[in-house]
Amino acid sequence: MSNFTSFAIAGVGNVGSFLAEELLKLKASGKVKEVVLLTRSVCPLRLRTRTPLPKRLPRKGAKVAPVDYTSKDALTAALSGVDVVISTFSPTGFEAQENVAVAAKAAGVRLFVPSEFGNPTEGIKEGLLAVKSRFHARLRELGLPSLLVFNGPFTDYIFVPFVNLDIKGGKITVGGDGNSPVSFTSRTDIGRFLAYTLTTLSPDQLSNKVFRIEGDRISFNDVVKQYEAKTGKKVDITYRSIADLQAAIKANGQDFASVLHLSWAQGGGVVGKPEELSNGLYPGWNPKKVIEVIAP
Repeated sequence: MSNFTSFAIAGVGNVGSFLAEELLKLKASGKVKEVVLLTRSVCPLRLRTRTPLPKRLPRKGAKVAPVDYTSKDALTAALSGVDVVISTFSPTGFEAQENVAVAAKAAGVRLFVPSEFGNPTEGIKEGLLAVKSRFHARLRELGLPSLLVFNGPFTDYIFVPFVNLDIKGGKITVGGDGNSPVSFTSRTDIGRFLAYTLTTLSPDQLSNKVFRIEGDRISFNDVVKQYEAKTGKKVDITYRSIADLQAAIKANGQDFASVLHLSWAQGGGVVGKPEELSNGLYPGWNPKKVIEVIAP
């Protein structure tokens, strides 16, 4: 069986644009034949706004395919001839991901990469990430080969006020005592890793596999120490107890920041044991450490 050469990305935004960039570099070199970017031809009212497609991607050779995500026929036609579909929808867009998977099966797609790209979700039965875990079973039901990619939080995205990690502003709040290790990987490094492995490894090495990758494994306390040492800036840390985080989530199950911090404090931020990591599948990867990203 030949390696994969044609790709489609659904949900070209927070993560998808980085994956597209790396696949388009391989298209320019001749290793990839086609990169299709699915975009919404119809934006549901509940979404209100649609994330604009970066204009640079079509200029670099991407094929833009506007689709109605509620139409199986439209999706199947857009995915005709595609080897691999990569989904990067947020959990609020998982209805569309389901429709893309059904169409991918009908179109003869050979591998489906669902929207994971975070903490491991295997076996999760409740909470915000349960929808991802349930989708694994749906892919098996469809008989659609899949690849799960777990990489922990995005180094280049997570240190922001939205999740109480405003390290550049000198103030962060973390769960527990701040000593639990967390796997961090930048979106650029994720894109590089996936583009390489999807075009280098055989289909048998990719189908129904789990990749656990990390750019750095480090605690929030140690991130702060390194940041203060490199920049000379002081960072104030507030610690939230496990009980406090649990109470916040019980009061509001959509409290994304508390969900993340509870998971990290309880050891859920590590993608796997060192011997389980898939980093070695790309010998020249050399991902960036957290400090290299937040204080270049």
